[in-house]
Amino acid sequence: MRKRKYVSLEDNTGLDTVHMPLVYTVYNESTVPLAKKQNKRNQTYETPVVLRSQPTRENTKYCWPPIPQCHNIVSTSQISTSQKTINLQRISDMFPFTTYDRKRFAAITIRLANPHCTCLLFGSGKLVITGSTSFNACIIASHEVTRLLRSSSPYHRFEVVSCSIQNIVAHVELPPKTTIDLDKLYNVFCECSTFQKSVFPGLVLRPHQSPIVLLVFASGRIVCTGGRSYNDIYLGFKDIFNLLKPFIHLPSNIQKCLLQQENLQRAENST
Repeated sequence: MRKRKYVSLEDNTGLDTVHMPLVYTVYNESTVPLAKKQNKRNQTYETPVVLRSQPTRENTKYCWPPIPQCHNIVSTSQISTSQKTINLQRISDMFPFTTYDRKRFAAITIRLANPHCTCLLFGSGKLVITGSTSFNACIIASHEVTRLLRSSSPYHRFEVVSCSIQNIVAHVELPPKTTIDLDKLYNVFCECSTFQKSVFPGLVLRPHQSPIVLLVFASGRIVCTGGRSYNDIYLGFKDIFNLLKPFIHLPSNIQKCLLQQENLQRAENST
């Protein structure tokens, strides 16, 4: 088996250098709101606006209710070309960080190091990006693959015309030594959940009229998936967490800390 190799950006491609308006020409503002910003060259470009920025672990250590942290985004991009079909075999022969076997799969696998993600490129120009942690990284990866295509076929045109998120996977870390009673949770929400200990240790919770699906484990680990934006993940988990509260058992010292935080917040609000 050939060892995996990664490639880094040679020209330091970033949000300040990519042509952002080209990517957003086909966006729907109702699904991806845009905000204008200025880069170092005093050029304005547009970036997607989220309800809340992704938190860090330091900020969520004593945060209650906990905030989901995004760790994987699956997105699809479309690359237009003057060719009828992209010559994937030529790309595989030129770049050692790619894997292509036409008999097994119709797409070529491209592994990038910056941004760190894996891309699947089809001959029609469709690009599937996995492993990134932000939508901006997906856009940069699309432009990086386009740059590789231009270097492999300099006499043909390649442009990114669209980029959209298909799925977001996030996780929630509860305080240490926290347990969740999955048996009681399944008994209450048996209509919208699936739980089989012998097959899978986690409970799959699909609440009605919710954009996300939760994988709940007895150790206190919760995985959120199914959202197409961070707003879906954050707001969806915020609504579902109220249903999970009665089944979460926190250690006594954590409960005291949470009570103190609530008392401090009430005192600040009253003043």
